[in-house]
Amino acid sequence: MLSASFNRLVRLQNRVMSTLVSTFQDVRSAKSKNILVIDVREPQELQETGQIEGSVNIPVDVLEQVFSNFSTEKFKSVYGENKPDFDTPMIVSCRSGKRSLLSQDILKKLGYKNVSNYSGGWLDWEKNINQN
Repeated sequence: MLSASFNRLVRLQNRVMSTLVSTFQDVRSAKSKNILVIDVREPQELQETGQIEGSVNIPVDVLEQVFSNFSTEKFKSVYGENKPDFDTPMIVSCRSGKRSLLSQDILKKLGYKNVSNYSGGWLDWEKNINQN
């Protein structure tokens, strides 16, 4: 029993340690560094709260489908951005960091290597943007 719990803990620790995390400043400067910011909240949430400047809205529920099935042309026509290749730097964001962590995991499993989680999400963005 202890061995199974220990193994689960080690797997969780490895996952957390391999998670890239972005800060407010990282997200704020993303566009100028050609980093794609993906907001994985539902469109209705963005209408209610606002959206991080320069981000693209791809809800977590369709993220895997979009990245697996959309051609480069379709991605560009729907989202107005080039479809990222597997090395393109990306930051995923949501309201508070939970859905973006799931989204980061989805993209990593699809083979994307440079995906960071804005763990503070919209709540951190809104707090910081109002202070500046």
